[in-house]
Amino acid sequence: MDTRGRLLRRLGNLNPLVVDIVLALGLAAMTLIEIATTSRSCDCLSAWDIRWSALFMLTETLPLALRRRYPFGVMTVVGISAIVYDLLSIPPEPSTAIFAILLAVYSVSAYARRPLAYVAAVVVGLALIVLNLPGIADEEDFAGFVNQFVLLGGAWVVGENTRYRHRQADLLRERVVSTEREQLERERIAALEERGRLAREIHDVVAHSVSVIAVQAGAARAVAEQRPDRAREALGAIEEVSKQTMTELRRALGVLRGPADTTAMEPAPGLSELDDLVEQVRQASVDVEVSTIGERCDLPSGVDLSAYRIVQEALTNAVKHAAPTTARVSIRYEPGWLELVVSDNGPSETGPPRPDLGGDGSGDGGHGLLGIRERVAILGGTFAAGPSGRGFEVRARLPLEAKTEVR
Repeated sequence: MDTRGRLLRRLGNLNPLVVDIVLALGLAAMTLIEIATTSRSCDCLSAWDIRWSALFMLTETLPLALRRRYPFGVMTVVGISAIVYDLLSIPPEPSTAIFAILLAVYSVSAYARRPLAYVAAVVVGLALIVLNLPGIADEEDFAGFVNQFVLLGGAWVVGENTRYRHRQADLLRERVVSTEREQLERERIAALEERGRLAREIHDVVAHSVSVIAVQAGAARAVAEQRPDRAREALGAIEEVSKQTMTELRRALGVLRGPADTTAMEPAPGLSELDDLVEQVRQASVDVEVSTIGERCDLPSGVDLSAYRIVQEALTNAVKHAAPTTARVSIRYEPGWLELVVSDNGPSETGPPRPDLGGDGSGDGGHGLLGIRERVAILGGTFAAGPSGRGFEVRARLPLEAKTEVR
């Protein structure tokens, strides 16, 4: 069974032109062998009859080598040759010649363009009627006419079936190619979205933590000699923030690890961890006031994470650019919506200056607010940020039934 399957696959992979050449030569050989056999058994055939008969058989069979490339042309040559040969009634008229005609009809039905195929069908039908019209009244001749009609009609139907199967196979291949192309495009888009998500996560984690660490390090340096106890507190805060940063970075980059990596990852943060975030900011000498309005409810994971990151980035901006100040966080629960407002009262006029962390007042060269805007846009919410009195305000409204779940 395996040997037969391999043989069939090998035959299916052959060049169609080679197959058609072999088929045409085989049919030519069949007709010539029949002519030679008949001529040996019948002394009534002249040498000229045999030569002309062989010539017509070659013109009916050899063109079939191009039957797939030029089906209508081949059908025309084979048909004219068969009609002329029938009209001249040159003996011995081998019966195997019908196979060449049937193959030509099949080929034009299967491979020719539809208009030419229909023209060929009409021409073959008319030729069949005209050639058999004189003897069609005879019962025996009529039976022969019916047999020819059935054979030619059968060849046409088989060709139509082949055309249909080829068309279905082409459509299936196109569908497979289209599906593969769509799959590649989906994978590309998913990779871009994952890349953007990781960029936002890493930015939010690093920007906030580095800002707090920089503020605490500056404070420790400023009071190291006069207040060593305060310096130790600042260094302790730096150590704690560093540990939390490493944990969050491992979680954010976990999707890039191999499947064999079994490193445990912490769950994504949410508003339930807002107190820890506020405490970190307070350690950086920024007094944070948090108010919650409305009845708290369970948030979708994407909304919960985005809300946490929005507050984190807004507070990071306050730490980096506002100097010792007061920040306010307002969380309002509304039917179908979550509103977040983070504002500060601007730089303190009396407090010591903050270390110069760079930036343009918008957080990491503007990428912080851009990340917030992207998060809000993905969830289908609204976002606004800008000066408010001496300070700065960030306002975001997030739908609780988000269009896209942000991980």
